[in-house]
Amino acid sequence: MSYVFLAFPLMLVAFLLLSLAAAARTIWLRFRPSAAAHLAPKQSPRKSSAADALLLLGVAMAWYNVSSGWIAQLTIYPIYADMNVYGPQAFHGFSHGYLSRLPIIVLPAGVMCLAWALLLWLPCRNVPTRIVWSIIALCVAFVAVTFIAAGAQDQMYHEGFSNDLYARLLWSNGVRAIIFTLIGLLSLAAVRRRWTFNGSESLGRESP
Repeated sequence: MSYVFLAFPLMLVAFLLLSLAAAARTIWLRFRPSAAAHLAPKQSPRKSSAADALLLLGVAMAWYNVSSGWIAQLTIYPIYADMNVYGPQAFHGFSHGYLSRLPIIVLPAGVMCLAWALLLWLPCRNVPTRIVWSIIALCVAFVAVTFIAAGAQDQMYHEGFSNDLYARLLWSNGVRAIIFTLIGLLSLAAVRRRWTFNGSESLGRESP
């Protein structure tokens, strides 16, 4: 496994640990109102800028993954069946070529998950926490489904094309593409809340 590809599971592990820690922190603060008031973050300009950068990164990576998920579903994975028609050697060659270039496709997904997990710790002004948690939940679902798709790909790479494995790959990636689409839509809602509400507040302060 290349160091570049190894970065993907490491990012997913970091995402899961950050999310679990944030969930534990939220539960603890809910049962300790006094501690919640004491630990309420004060948003400095520097932290606000960092949160905005994370938000924009999360949105950009979300929509990159929306496009890559549907391209894989509608274009790349159907080629598996097409190449199998030309024999096991052609299929294996295509499979090897695709998997060797996989990091460029999967790394943005890891960055996306990590960016949204960090927004739990560095909240973005005007963005409801429920939106961020909804995206985190969808990212967890993406991680779970990815194990199914990756398992089907790995089996076909070592054992050859199989209609059952191909069907598993298609439906699992279809679910993944839908998850990415939902994340993309929620990320746009977060951006809208961040800057629309900020602009409304500014106009309200300026009005006599």
